[in-house]
Amino acid sequence: MMQKYDSYKDSGIYFLPDIPKSWGVLKAKYLFKEEKRAVRLEDEIVTCFRDGQVTLRKNRRVEGFTNSMKEIGYQGVRKGDLVIHNMDAFAGAIGVSDSDGKATPVYACCTPKRNDINQYYYCYLLRFLARNGFILSLAKGIRERSTDFRFNDFKELYLPVPSITEQNSIVSYLNTATAKIDTAIAQQQKMIDLLNERKQIIINRAVTKGLNPNVKMKDSGVEWIGEMPEHWEVRRVSSLGIFTKGGNISRDDLQEDGKPAILYGDIYTKYNIYADEIKNHVSQKVADGSVRIYDGDILMTGSGETKEDIGKTVVFTGEEAYIGGDVILFKQSENNSSFLSYAFNSQYAKDFRYRESKGEIVVHIYASSIRQMHLALPNKDEQKTIVEFLDKNVKIIDSEINVVKKQIALLQERKQIIINDVVTGKVKVC
Repeated sequence: MMQKYDSYKDSGIYFLPDIPKSWGVLKAKYLFKEEKRAVRLEDEIVTCFRDGQVTLRKNRRVEGFTNSMKEIGYQGVRKGDLVIHNMDAFAGAIGVSDSDGKATPVYACCTPKRNDINQYYYCYLLRFLARNGFILSLAKGIRERSTDFRFNDFKELYLPVPSITEQNSIVSYLNTATAKIDTAIAQQQKMIDLLNERKQIIINRAVTKGLNPNVKMKDSGVEWIGEMPEHWEVRRVSSLGIFTKGGNISRDDLQEDGKPAILYGDIYTKYNIYADEIKNHVSQKVADGSVRIYDGDILMTGSGETKEDIGKTVVFTGEEAYIGGDVILFKQSENNSSFLSYAFNSQYAKDFRYRESKGEIVVHIYASSIRQMHLALPNKDEQKTIVEFLDKNVKIIDSEINVVKKQIALLQERKQIIINDVVTGKVKVC
């Protein structure tokens, strides 16, 4: 049963005006300290995910990450640490570790300084601040889709301090109340995974085997392509066009009007980018220092947080735009750009990028590596037919995915309302 507290007071915290009268307010530095532990031989890698789970990487997945040879600056993590991802906290990468291990120095590992502090309550609270955009507003970084929220920023935040009894009750209530919602979300996510898998199979088949199931096949000579139609040819990407790296456009350069600008974060969830859909703009001066793109140009993500992020490819449709430094531009005129984009997004192309990726905290793929990739190519007429087939089928599957995503969004909204009301003291857990 939940009800409101008997009385409230002005907290003095601008992101949380009113709190229960019985609650205190203190800076985070009086509640938590940052640990700097040495790494032990038996420690395995712990990862802080955007959904708030902090666990051994092997417990969740091992693919899609780079492994550092030297692990420079790695630190010890212990079960129960409140872990804050310095660069990804804005997206919810804050949680309590369920394991002992080691982690990148980009994490802040925090422990309570007092016995009356429940780190799980403050985990819920900090993720509330991430979801309402407060942490993003504190961002000092210039990388798109990222922030720089370090312990030095966190420790200066004023935070509400309920009694330890209330903290424990809040955590217990939220753990139970959100479990069923999390189960429903997981079921919906499995459906999305299956739809994406089906979409990937359709793309892979079309760009390596074509659409005619009765066509005569031959060995492509490339292991990850396998057999391909006899009349297709294998070409090295370096022979198909020219690569260029984008210019230096940061989030601080963006404005409401001016020249349309594309940053690498705009590429992740699309197959095409249309000029009239671009929301970001920069001044003429910034544009002059960047790289201009034109209709039919192919864009790729040059960096990301995991191997899965790099090399995501789209086709630009429109008169002109300008691209940021983490975007790779591929200019070609010989083939159908959309066909090449689908080929670059195929599973075998992703596997190639996995092998060629570089980096630890931020993963990179370079044009020099992509140039060495091989693609299976039909003539332009067949490329066009395949693109029309894929556009139609991908659109259908993406529409189904969007329906499921809306259902997930409703579940997440319901979950966040429950969490927000409880951790901020709008309602009392009895």
